[in-house]
Order: sequence, then C-alpha cells, then structure tokens
Amino acid sequence: MAKIPRKLGDLLVENGLLTESQLLEALETQRREKKLLGEIIVDLGFTTKEKLDSALARQYGSRLGEFLIGRRLITFDQLHSAMDEQRNSMKSLGEILIDKGYIAESDLMEGLSLQYSIPYVRLVEQDISPEAVSCVPMDALRKYCVFPIRVENNMLVVATTNPEDFIAESDLKFLSGMYIKFVLSSKSEILSFLE
Repeated sequence: MAKIPRKLGDLLVENGLLTESQLLEALETQRREKKLLGEIIVDLGFTTKEKLDSALARQYGSRLGEFLIGRRLITFDQLHSAMDEQRNSMKSLGEILIDKGYIAESDLMEGLSLQYSIPYVRLVEQDISPEAVSCVPMDALRKYCVFPIRVENNMLVVATTNPEDFIAESDLKFLSGMYIKFVLSSKSEILSFLE
C-alpha cells in the first residue's frame, strides 16, 4: 500500500520549521504568485533549502532519503528523480542513487544501517571465521549475495546488502541449522569475498 504524503505546510509546522502565521503568509503568497509552496517558504526566508529538502523526504516516507539529504549528500530533486525511476525498475532506491552517481556505496550503507538499526561492517576489517563460511554452500551465498562472518551462540552472523530478504534468511537458517543475524556490508565487498 502506497504511503499518502502529508501536506508539506503541516509537516513543517509540526516539526517547528515554520509557524502557523508563516504558513498562512506563504499560502497567501502562493495564491497570488502561483509558485510552489516550498520555493515560497525559502524565498521568504522562513527556512533553508536544506531543511525543506529534509522535510520533503519525510513527507514522502523515505528515511534513507531523509538521512542522505540531512547529510547533504543528495537534494530532494535527486531523491525525487530516483524515486520516479524506481517505480519503473526492479532496482532498489539505493542502487539507483549509486548508478546516477549521486552517492557512494558507503553512503548508502550508512543510511541503511540507520534505517534498519543494524550495524554496517567492512568485511575487510572483520575476522572471518572459516567455521562460519563452511556452514552454507557457496552457491547459496552467491545466490543471495551474502557472506558469513562468524558464529555467535548458535547464531550465524551474515553480511548482506538487503536485511529485508526474508527468503534468504529462511534458506540460510535451513542450510546452516542456525539462527541468522544480518549485518550490512556493501555489495562490492560481498562480491569480492565470494570470488
């Protein structure tokens, strides 16, 4: 089910970026000048373009977008462009942002780590356990683009780019006989470890 965006003015007032009187003034200006509300709010000096972009990302329900905009790694226009492209693509929002050259893979991983509240790890900095790697056949690791790091209390710690891949989690649990704990890692690092 698609998330229905909330009204921008209400969101800005709710987050303390705009007062009710400023919103009314901006709406009146909008009626006269037929410009976008966000543009008017910035032109009137009520908020900055950066704060507006962050609020727009929240309005459209993109925590990743909000993170990237908040870090000034992308603009709302870039986020919106990528979200439009995503509607007609099998790619994730992050993949599109990387393909368009808007962000680096490490920026995406930091954003996803925040979004999913799971750690982002660099595989090259991990002490990879041979026991963990031997728990799952290599073809399954390649199929799901994941890489085992270690075993902790009958739990297999596995690097992934997609912590929402419940099919991969289920298959890995079945194949290893252990519970799975996902951590994030970049696709390029996982692929290099799978070679």
